[in-house]
Amino acid sequence: ETKQVLRLSLTEFSLPKFYLLFGISKVKSAAVIAFRSSYRDRSFSPGSYERETFALTSLETVTEALLEIMEACMRDIPTCKWLDQWTELAQKFAFQYNPSLQPRALVVFGCISKRVSHGQIKQIIRILSKGLESCLKGPDNYNSQVLIEATVIALTKLQPLLNK
Repeated sequence: ETKQVLRLSLTEFSLPKFYLLFGISKVKSAAVIAFRSSYRDRSFSPGSYERETFALTSLETVTEALLEIMEACMRDIPTCKWLDQWTELAQKFAFQYNPSLQPRALVVFGCISKRVSHGQIKQIIRILSKGLESCLKGPDNYNSQVLIEATVIALTKLQPLLNK
């Protein structure tokens, strides 16, 4: 069963629709970009292809796909702690200020968490509040808008885990 999940996931990740989710939709083959080296191909340089933005909704989809793979593998490994470690790392970066990592970590934390405390929800609401304050100071603040979007995604995913 695990092998079947892995085969299907590999096939799915190879589809052009997943290229878009990984932010590489303008390439013919993801493998060519992934394994291209400046030593093997002198025509490649970091600016030779246009980087696409990586939407938080894409991150949500990719995270859920990776979670499905991880859970399938964990069924065959009784003492596996991968998900606990991933959740711990996501939580660490979600609650630590970093304009680049924090929004992504919040989305991942919301997607992979199997339980949530009221204290964690409070922290996410504080982050949302700070993002809203920043937007009021300057509506053109892109980082604040991304942070707000990330907190909303995280809260939406975590809300069903709360006690009634």
